[in-house]
Amino acid sequence: MPSITYWSQLLPSPRAPSVAESLAARVRDPAWFLARQWQLGEFQGADAGSPAFVRIASHTAQLATAQLGAASATLSDHALIEPLVEQEPLTPDLATRVELGQTFELLLAQASVATAVRDQFRAAYAIAPAGAAADAATTSFLRVCAGRTVDGVALYHAARAATDHVPPSPALDAATRARVAPALNAFVSWVDATWGDVSADEPPAWDPARLEYRVAITASSSGGGRFTLSGRPDALADFDWHSFDLTSATADPTKPATTSVLPGHVRFRGMPNARWWDIEGSKTDFGAIVPDTRDLARLLFMDFLLLHGDDWFLAPLDVPAGSLAWIDALTVTDVFGVATTVPRADATPGSTRWTMFSSRSGANDIAPFLLVPSTASAALLTSPPIEDVHLLRDETADMAWAIEHVVEGATGQAEVEPPPPVATVPADAPASLVYQLATPLPSSWFPLLPQQVGGAVMLVAGTVEGAAGPRGRIVQRLRAPGFQLPDAEVPRSGVRVQRVACRARSPDGHMHLWIARRTRFGAGAASSGLRYDQAVPRPLP
Repeated sequence: MPSITYWSQLLPSPRAPSVAESLAARVRDPAWFLARQWQLGEFQGADAGSPAFVRIASHTAQLATAQLGAASATLSDHALIEPLVEQEPLTPDLATRVELGQTFELLLAQASVATAVRDQFRAAYAIAPAGAAADAATTSFLRVCAGRTVDGVALYHAARAATDHVPPSPALDAATRARVAPALNAFVSWVDATWGDVSADEPPAWDPARLEYRVAITASSSGGGRFTLSGRPDALADFDWHSFDLTSATADPTKPATTSVLPGHVRFRGMPNARWWDIEGSKTDFGAIVPDTRDLARLLFMDFLLLHGDDWFLAPLDVPAGSLAWIDALTVTDVFGVATTVPRADATPGSTRWTMFSSRSGANDIAPFLLVPSTASAALLTSPPIEDVHLLRDETADMAWAIEHVVEGATGQAEVEPPPPVATVPADAPASLVYQLATPLPSSWFPLLPQQVGGAVMLVAGTVEGAAGPRGRIVQRLRAPGFQLPDAEVPRSGVRVQRVACRARSPDGHMHLWIARRTRFGAGAASSGLRYDQAVPRPLP
């Protein structure tokens, strides 16, 4: 019997505007879902509920005072630690002298003081012309400014020393003194508020024998507890939570305050999506992470990122800046109404003890609080070094060197010291030799000689015949009479000590500008080429 066979061909239509049906990924087989649950280990999961709310019992202690060497200071609610600890007097360079002097002359003009009185101040506090040893930049600057303005720094110090801010020089009659006094008072107040101290004094918190800042801060709680922490900044001269260690503490009977907060999932870029059907984004390339077998930090990070990143919750607690914060109790209530008290992870014995962001207490213990300093490290702007000194060991000469690479010039600008000249002898020079007692040294290299002092080895300043003194403030302090630097402070890798200008805004909106010092590791040992008793080619005429 004849038959006719029909075929139906199904062709996809790529021109359909909607892809909703495809993305729905409909599943009509319940067994498939059961297989996926078995595949992901959901049948082995424990019954648990997500956190609904968290009750936190906590108390704080406010940072109150700071001990800066022999000086002390009060920590206000919005005071940044860095400018309080690191601030040093600004260098009285020529540009500063001229700027302060012009400001004073402007105040005199606003007070309608006669120009003859201004000329008397110019004569009494004059800026001297350039000397024979001045460089080209200093000579050009003084050619314009010398004798044409008041030395503002000299006038400022003289006015501050006077009882009514009117210095004895120049000699003025009573009527003129009465007209000049408001301008001088306004001048001193403006310098104090804008510049602070202008001198060559060392910052009180700087320890030149250790090449670092030393500061101790004290916190007091409302219950009468008192806590003292010693601080040392990091390589960038920042004072963050890890810069302080607890040195002493008294009993703290402060009663904690309880706060209820709503926890939320921790979210960060690259973590797995919470839903099974969510398509992972391509912004994070996990294949590009190539950890070394010894890179434990990266391996731990990958383990947390890929396996445990969606198991963390965040319970926010507001803590005032510039305080110590204790978590006295933490109770989590889940969606089933079950309340669970979470014990402190840093209070468990043995290898189960775990902590993060904790300060050290003593040699092997940790502090039970979190330090929340009012620090400028998060938004700190720094300039290129205005002074850069390398402390290096010279194993051949059995000594150390303080080398000025960058110094603050006479006009206040950073100046790079030129490299030492390389002596060359022409190939056709006569073969006559002369005796040389010692090879010449670069002008920016200053010797530090080892010396046995008691049971320790100290580095003391050596002298070079006919050499000029250091130009920067760091080496000037190292070469002060009687100063001794412990030999251990200059390791084989060397040390770099820098002075940089810093700028930051405090939480109350005030802008702070100060000079800070920071200590970094050097680039290894160096050789000065110092040799004694040599026969060298006779220099050409």
